[in-house]
Amino acid sequence: MRLSFALMFLLFCTPWTRAQSEAEEVADTVPAQVAETLQPAEVQPMSPDTLPVLDTLLVQAYGRALDTLVEQRDSASRNVQTVGVVPDAYFYQLLSAPTLYASPMHQLFSGQEDMSGDRQMQRLGEVNRSLAQLYVDQPWLVTQTEEAVRAQGKLREDIAEKIHTEDQLASKVKAGSLTPTVHDKVVVVTRRPNFWKFPSSVALQFTQNYFSSNWPGGENRYAGNSRLILNANFNNEKKITWTNNLDFWLGFQTNKADKNRTFRPTNNSIKYTTNWGYKAYKTLSYSGQVVISTQVVPVYAVNTDRVTMDIFSPMDVTIAPGMRYSFQFGKKKHFTGDVNVAPLAYSIRYVQRSSLVKSYGVRPGHHSRHTFGPNVTLNYKWVINSQLTWTSRVYWYSNLEFTRIDWTNTLNLHINKLLSAQLNVNPKFDDSAIKFRGKHGYWMMQEGLSLGLNYSF
Repeated sequence: MRLSFALMFLLFCTPWTRAQSEAEEVADTVPAQVAETLQPAEVQPMSPDTLPVLDTLLVQAYGRALDTLVEQRDSASRNVQTVGVVPDAYFYQLLSAPTLYASPMHQLFSGQEDMSGDRQMQRLGEVNRSLAQLYVDQPWLVTQTEEAVRAQGKLREDIAEKIHTEDQLASKVKAGSLTPTVHDKVVVVTRRPNFWKFPSSVALQFTQNYFSSNWPGGENRYAGNSRLILNANFNNEKKITWTNNLDFWLGFQTNKADKNRTFRPTNNSIKYTTNWGYKAYKTLSYSGQVVISTQVVPVYAVNTDRVTMDIFSPMDVTIAPGMRYSFQFGKKKHFTGDVNVAPLAYSIRYVQRSSLVKSYGVRPGHHSRHTFGPNVTLNYKWVINSQLTWTSRVYWYSNLEFTRIDWTNTLNLHINKLLSAQLNVNPKFDDSAIKFRGKHGYWMMQEGLSLGLNYSF
């Protein structure tokens, strides 16, 4: 028995090739009479002189095999990442008592020798080949069969059994309330989101010119300009939008040519625009737009008390149902705006002062004029950089008899949070009344450059 176990460790605790070389070395050094005792045909009792020599050789071979295994283990621990690696039991058949297993026979007769694609199958294949070599070369070392081991109850059959559950997990959950239990009284307040935004701004600009008495030309002049823009915009992020804009613009300058008044209005307008929209497709909406514009203070003719323009004289109202298209361009959406197109708009010009009725294209004895025609309104804003912004509005209306075009441009240079410089350019065309005809026909132009305060909120 001692001889059998020594040979088993020598042959199977090391790689097969190393075990074979070790066995050959032992065979070369074992005396002839000992070699004869290893033959399966005749198992003869060994003499007392033979056993010490055989034991010494076997112990030496076993020691060398253990040294080889230790070197391989140390090399593997240094070169292989072992974190998370779970030891396996692929080699238990080699380390246990020699047993006749069925798996080596199945592998030999099935012809499945190529297992290069699966490392686990490679390990099992090498184990089966080693066992098959044992069965051929040293069959006398095999002392038991796989069936006998199973009959003794040493192999667990319950590992391969499938677990069947008849109870459902949902049936094991106890019914309970999802409402948290608290000791203090809890008051739940539901608040609707605020869909309103109010971006607005106010600006105050001043200019001053001084000329000495001997300066060739020029006139001392002071000028001031104020502008208030209020917005109230509604957007429920679904279908409905409603934008409201109030633009109040008033400016004065000194005028020595007018002996009756020190200051004369320059910018003198108040304009209200409201646009209701219902989304039709992405950035396209059905819209209804109303534009109301008039003056703020009366304007007098030079050196007289005759009023040439006043609040509600005239006042223009345009009702334009149509479609609105919103757009934005650039990676950072620096160019944004919208265009409202009304194929058939309704326009009213109202003149409150009877003396000014004829001047603004209204028939004598009437205070209003009603017309129909197409209308286009374009609004856009271009943020050129963090300091420079260009805001513009183009308004066009025609009834096939007269045409009104109003193009307002504001170039705002932000010096800091409060200080800014503004360039206002406002070309206009209006052939609806004789009053507007001048040197350049019905074209009018207003331009102003100023420096002052500008605050957005």
